[in-house]
Amino acid sequence: MNSLPLEPPASPCTKVCRMEGAVCAGCGRTLDEIARWSNMSPDEKLAVLTRLAAQKAAS
Repeated sequence: MNSLPLEPPASPCTKVCRMEGAVCAGCGRTLDEIARWSNMSPDEKLAVLTRLAAQKAAS
């Protein structure tokens, strides 16, 4: 079985880069998450995306 490597999760950036309190108004990430995104492991990125989805569902 030939399996292709999975693509790392895409950035949730929506190009609406404006901090509202501790999070970006566009994507919902913290400044630390935005700064670290390119160096995060795929699992770390999925954890951020999971948290963002849960927050969106709760609002």
